[in-house]
Amino acid sequence: MSAGVADYLIVGGGSAGAVLASRLSEDPNTRVVLVEAGPDTPPDAVPADIADTFPRSTLNPSYFWPGLQARRRTADGPLLPFPQARIMGGGSSIMGMWALRGVPSDFDTWVNAGAEGWGPGDLLKYYRRVENDLDRDQSQTSPGLYPIRRVPHSQWPAFATAMERAAMERGLDSIGDINEDPRAGFFPMPVSQSDSGRASSASAYLTKAVRRRRNLEIMADTLVSALRFDGQRAVGVTVLRGGKKIKIDAHETILSAGAIHSPAILMRAGIGPADELERLGIASLANRPGVGRNLQNHPYLNMALTLPRHLRMDESLRHFALAGMRLSSGLANCPPADLMVFAMGRVSGRSWGPSVAMVGASVYAPFSRGRVSLRSADISAEPDILFSLLQDPRDAPRMVQAARFAESLLLDKTMRETFSDAFLLPPVMALNQFDRPGAMGAIMSQAATFLLNGPASLSRWTLNRVLAPGRWIGNRGGHAALTDDEILSAIAPMGHVTSTCSIGRPDNTMAVVDRNCRVYGVEKLRVVDASIMPSVPSANTNLTTLMVAERAAELISSGAR
Repeated sequence: MSAGVADYLIVGGGSAGAVLASRLSEDPNTRVVLVEAGPDTPPDAVPADIADTFPRSTLNPSYFWPGLQARRRTADGPLLPFPQARIMGGGSSIMGMWALRGVPSDFDTWVNAGAEGWGPGDLLKYYRRVENDLDRDQSQTSPGLYPIRRVPHSQWPAFATAMERAAMERGLDSIGDINEDPRAGFFPMPVSQSDSGRASSASAYLTKAVRRRRNLEIMADTLVSALRFDGQRAVGVTVLRGGKKIKIDAHETILSAGAIHSPAILMRAGIGPADELERLGIASLANRPGVGRNLQNHPYLNMALTLPRHLRMDESLRHFALAGMRLSSGLANCPPADLMVFAMGRVSGRSWGPSVAMVGASVYAPFSRGRVSLRSADISAEPDILFSLLQDPRDAPRMVQAARFAESLLLDKTMRETFSDAFLLPPVMALNQFDRPGAMGAIMSQAATFLLNGPASLSRWTLNRVLAPGRWIGNRGGHAALTDDEILSAIAPMGHVTSTCSIGRPDNTMAVVDRNCRVYGVEKLRVVDASIMPSVPSANTNLTTLMVAERAAELISSGAR
């Protein structure tokens, strides 16, 4: 660490942190330090599995916080693994690359919750500041830094084309650019990649030119162990790096560690629900009961389709997300376009991957809220996570509705001709069900190639057992209807965690930051990441997180009060 005090110290080099580091260091008179707990991904040394246009990096445990677990439904439910990125670029380096904007009603909700200046009309320019949409006519706007494209229809496997026809027959509109036309309908999925590889916040914002700036210092493999304060004023952090404790001083500290770890860092510093922290031996610095509360995520399930050899995506193509459908449940007090059904073209980066596709369903505007709390003041103890999925009575009926719509598409006469068998998948990360690393993965790949190119009856019999508690749904010859209980038992949480340090008005005791992202009750400390969103957007969260960081960077650099 070089000498001197940072003007801005950014904790976390993920989707938001990389954007902040790039934008705030544009002023050569401003010294910026970016601290990331995980490894760096410099432009000349991006790991092959991160650069891949198929999201192989999702399967690499070295890119995630070890031992992180969560309870999905209830406080007495089982603890199950919940992967969260620990690498430069954060979630953008390991996600499925969907690049969806939120819908206008999301941001109306934010404003109503106290996020003045964060409405749909305010935020559009920041989305456009992020996006370099390679499929869009940009003659009227300047392209952003983050490449986005869509898989051409000509490269879709037959099931996806048939799904589009079935959706049109059910009255859905065809939407070419869902980000510019955010309503219910069928659309090709925008994905965060160029023609050559994945786009991450690190690759788009921490370029060679940015990294050469003399006023920007990037410290990877550096774990923040504590925030430091002088009274109520944040003055920097203590980090662990190379087995040593190091103090970093800063005029302003910005947490961008994500919706799990940003509240955990605050609570370990005494910012949070005072009664809970004091029981753990943590002295209260600022009693903010909302820290760690209001956790939101999208519940989802997947169905797998085995595809005949002549109806698969070309083996040389490595596309994952192909298309999506926004649906409106029509339930009372629920916003429009609150459900999502989506199609993925392959399930593995290995050669047999296009033999199996997936169709998924989700509630994209859930009302259920969980929490993040500390187990211990010890930095080595991961926080306790409870999602409380489907706990709000409005969520379960809509989850069933989304799954039933997906099921109806699979039963469409034309679509049935494009796959051999359909299966409901068990509630774990979909790609983990089909992929394994190392020698075991190679053996499984050979077995999968044999199985999926052999008699359909053999693959059906085998998968029906391997995928338990998932099961066979149907094919062109028959159908075993799913029960509501089976649908609800198949859900899992996405990686779309938000709202644990929500923006809100000063008189709202559950608010954690003000509209300029400043933490209430202390000075010179901000949070800028998905945790400040008052509610989860009706979209995969990465693009909105980048947008939030772009807006926050402008607020910070302009000295907004």
